Amino acid sequence: MKKFMIFFAVLAMIFFVSCGGDSKDDDKTDTGDTTPDTGDTEPTDTGDTNQEPTDPTTEPTNPTDPTEQEEGNWEAKYKKADDEASVVSKDVVKANNDLGMKMFSKLAAAEKGKNMMISPLSISIAMAMSTNGATDENLEEMKEVLGFGEMELGDVNEQFKHLIASLAAADKDLVLEIANSVWMREDFSLDVKAAFTDVLKDFYDAEVFAEGFTAENINAWVSEKTHGKIEEIVKEIGANTVMYLINALYFKAAWSTAFNEENTREGVFTLSDGTETKADFMSFSEAEEAPEFFSFSSDWGDNDGYAVVRIPYGRGVFAFYGIVPNYDNQTNVDDFIAKIAEKGFDYYVSELTEKEFPLELPKFKFEYSKSLVDIFKELGMEKAFVEGGFYNIAEAPHDPFISDILHKTFIEVNESGTEAAAVTAVEYGEKAMPGGFYANRPFVFVIRDDRTGSILFIGKVENPKAE
Repeated sequence: MKKFMIFFAVLAMIFFVSCGGDSKDDDKTDTGDTTPDTGDTEPTDTGDTNQEPTDPTTEPTNPTDPTEQEEGNWEAKYKKADDEASVVSKDVVKANNDLGMKMFSKLAAAEKGKNMMISPLSISIAMAMSTNGATDENLEEMKEVLGFGEMELGDVNEQFKHLIASLAAADKDLVLEIANSVWMREDFSLDVKAAFTDVLKDFYDAEVFAEGFTAENINAWVSEKTHGKIEEIVKEIGANTVMYLINALYFKAAWSTAFNEENTREGVFTLSDGTETKADFMSFSEAEEAPEFFSFSSDWGDNDGYAVVRIPYGRGVFAFYGIVPNYDNQTNVDDFIAKIAEKGFDYYVSELTEKEFPLELPKFKFEYSKSLVDIFKELGMEKAFVEGGFYNIAEAPHDPFISDILHKTFIEVNESGTEAAAVTAVEYGEKAMPGGFYANRPFVFVIRDDRTGSILFIGKVENPKAE
């Protein structure tokens, strides 16, 4: 039975999303409950004792069952979301997933022994928005690295619009929210092309902020959109920073069949270095009617053996996938991730079948943050990080370039379900200093009588410390 035990190994390639409307947790206390707040409230007792008694013989004015009406509303929302999903290009989805797997593989290898998670969707949305500002060779290079290839940028934008719409109101048992924004330094915003911001508003529903360019304001927006799970993405704004393009994702979903907390037991979790630690494992008891999960186990005697489980959320269109190398597979988890990146995620889930089997999954909760500049450079994106490649954002004398790509994630998995969030912030800078006088290099000085124009002194400073 051990061979079926699932201990945390790899990935939840979950597409985080937006649930239509701005559902927020009113209770600021984090209880750890990942059951989505549907916003349902009990009817309010007005305390009015003078109401006329209801005549039991009178037909109700609205015979429709509220439950049936609500279900009908959700069915309409599901149809709309599913219709949007049906027209999303497989090429764009493949581009997003392939980029995510490449980045995940490289980052995992560099983070040995550490929990880590990225959001391929968040990264792809932020970088797709950024690509709309690119020109010439930089545009072609960004499209190549992002996997858009020969696709027209207008088509890429249209596909992301469908993808985002397909994720809205996709399941009443989960909260899925996507938010995008553009933050510009006020003097820089005056020269930003309207065509650039219009595309981001029209296709990515981005909010545009030309005032309030402070780390405090940006972080407040991020915290709000991630329900407090990610409170800071920008520590401080540098003197040369002129703009941020930001994507925020929030995901909170209940399992289709929740784990019983009474079954959770402490057990042994074997780390990559062979040492052992303790973890709290969730499971279903034999007395319970356990759900039939989708799973696949390869030959456990195979050196490349592995096991996969699919655990659905809500109505079953979103799911958590666990993948673990078998006990005879001597490959460490990072090498195994490299194989997943090479073969593609679909290879590992193509043979899943529905069946009953023992399942043990540890509860876990962690945060992760990383600058993605180096990984993008490693993948072949170079021109985006130097001047001369973003003239669709602003013309000369401006010459913006990407100065950083900040990525931060959060996840918690427990008996109720999963809560996760991600933020990707593409930071733009300029070599030129912002409006002002910065004597941080050799300069000339003059002392003059402004009444007559007579120059009293003139000189230069090559080294302020030299006397």
